[in-house]
Amino acid sequence: MERHDEIKKGAWIGIFGNAFLASLKVLIGIITGSYAILADGIDTSTDIFTSVVILLSTRISEKPPDETHPYGHGKAETIASKIISFVMFYAGVSLLVESFKRLITGGVVLELSPLAFLVVGISLIGKTFLFLYKLSLGRRLSSPATISDALNMRNDILISGTVLAGMLAMKSFGWWLDSLLAIFVSILILKTSFSVFYEAAYELMDGLRKSDMDIYNDIFNTLMRFPEVHNPHRVRVRKVGAKHYIEMDIEVDGKMTVKDAHDLTVKIREEVMKKRDDIEDITIHVEPLGNIEREGFGVKRETTRR
Repeated sequence: MERHDEIKKGAWIGIFGNAFLASLKVLIGIITGSYAILADGIDTSTDIFTSVVILLSTRISEKPPDETHPYGHGKAETIASKIISFVMFYAGVSLLVESFKRLITGGVVLELSPLAFLVVGISLIGKTFLFLYKLSLGRRLSSPATISDALNMRNDILISGTVLAGMLAMKSFGWWLDSLLAIFVSILILKTSFSVFYEAAYELMDGLRKSDMDIYNDIFNTLMRFPEVHNPHRVRVRKVGAKHYIEMDIEVDGKMTVKDAHDLTVKIREEVMKKRDDIEDITIHVEPLGNIEREGFGVKRETTRR
């Protein structure tokens, strides 16, 4: 199964799974009058929308490069992650405001039946399965949108666990604990929304996380195997979806012919791409040895051989 087909399959599993869990929790939240359960249900319902966003972004990202998008459409998944963060933020703020209102007005009677405990327990099990499945899928396919969705699921596990613990303690402390739990749930939602937003913004600005910086070591280690190459500099890597695009400058003997220099860059490109399967393209600019104009940002490593 191709990468995009697997992401679509994961999105559909998320849609049906979250639709089932959200319906249960919203219904029980309304019946029992528990804002904590209702908040959990509303948060789960937003996950349906995020899965739909992932489906749409996957359809866009699988389009090949064209005249207006020479680097392809891979960042559609990153944009989807940012949209997911906005949805989560809105849900978190809405729940926070309503929970504070309820805490201030007071006078709430809750009926936490065994069915309510059962629904929250089912939610815990269901969300744990979805989190592990989507996290594994997202990491294996390097899908930022799927990973963002999985992180949202992880928060849902904590939210449902908090609601369950609160329901057990509510009979001893009173109705106000339900509103406090709803406030805590909304804060968790907001925290996750900021985290997802930051990760998406980082990639949209062509940044690499520290965990991805090992690609530079792979590049320089490969270059060391070519004695003709000196002073690789302005080495820059950008990530587009699951793939990386690399640009670099190298120095060679000024007497080398254009054909030999071209053949050298072809060999370097093949060796680097052989080492990693997440590289889409490499652009190499050749300069004469001893060139001192190395302005501009990027990673460099002095490797002049004497």
